[in-house]
Amino acid sequence: MNDFIQNISPIQMVAVLLVLAIIAHIALGSVLKQITKHSGSTKTQIDDYLINAISAPLKLFIWYGWLYFSLLELTSEIQSLGQIVGYISITPIFILTWGILRLISSTESYMLEKEGNVDKDSVRLFTRLIKILFVFAIILGVAQFYGYAVSSILTLGGVGGIVVGFAAKDMLANVFGGLMIQMDKPFSTGDWIRTTDKSIEGVVEKIGWRMTRLRTFNKNPIYVPNGIFATIPIETPSRMTNREINVVIGIRYDDIAQMQSIIKEVEKLLANHEHIAHDEACRVYFDLFNASSLDFVIWAFSTVTEGAEFKKIKGKLLLDVADIIADHGAEIAYPTQTLHIQKPE
Repeated sequence: MNDFIQNISPIQMVAVLLVLAIIAHIALGSVLKQITKHSGSTKTQIDDYLINAISAPLKLFIWYGWLYFSLLELTSEIQSLGQIVGYISITPIFILTWGILRLISSTESYMLEKEGNVDKDSVRLFTRLIKILFVFAIILGVAQFYGYAVSSILTLGGVGGIVVGFAAKDMLANVFGGLMIQMDKPFSTGDWIRTTDKSIEGVVEKIGWRMTRLRTFNKNPIYVPNGIFATIPIETPSRMTNREINVVIGIRYDDIAQMQSIIKEVEKLLANHEHIAHDEACRVYFDLFNASSLDFVIWAFSTVTEGAEFKKIKGKLLLDVADIIADHGAEIAYPTQTLHIQKPE
């Protein structure tokens, strides 16, 4: 066998290596196919994502090996190829980097498609941060391998970072604002948010590096720089545990005698209502002698917070209150004026 290897020419060796590379490529594909077939019967899908991530880099390793050893064989015939061999000797590091980045991306895809309570914005942000830090570390390692002073690069990068920081402070404020949103979780994708003055309101569609996209209730998109959220108060109504019902109802002055009994009946209605939170404040009380009505207040909290369903429940509750008023022979007041005409003497 050794005699055979020693007697064949470099061109013949390249051909032999090509055959071996093809065989290895086919064998690897067959093995990965069997593993994929077996993983399809498992309960989790993470193994499918990982196999898909590593298959391409492994195949690329095979063909890199063929190219590297072929060039190495040909250097005896063509001396200048030795320099090329030196250049591509670091290629496995880049292939490995590519493979690890694919693994991170596959893990991200699995987490995003996985059913359950997964914060997709956080997954996207932290996988991107991991990729950036990993690539940065590889670049520094390659620079060190080729003899560059890493400390000088870091020093130059620090000075450049200060210059860039002054020039792009608003952009950096937005990037750090996005990072704080992911860490503090004041809201997430799908939440309904608004500023306290209601100048910004909508449903969060995407939390990006620099800005957050909201969709208003009239379906217009709003793009808000993340730095703004660090300077203004934000309400998240979609996270409220209960929704307030605060209604003022007025009856006629002629029905003042029925006020107490009406209030008692409304209190009983709230106490027996399935969608009223009985562990929260619940009040019905006479409030005001108004210009043309006697006003009483209904103040309670609903256990239903979703907008459309809450409005249905509140509307039905108000109709029930109207029935109570009618059952007591009273009427809901409307603005009236009494005109006294003095007869001339």
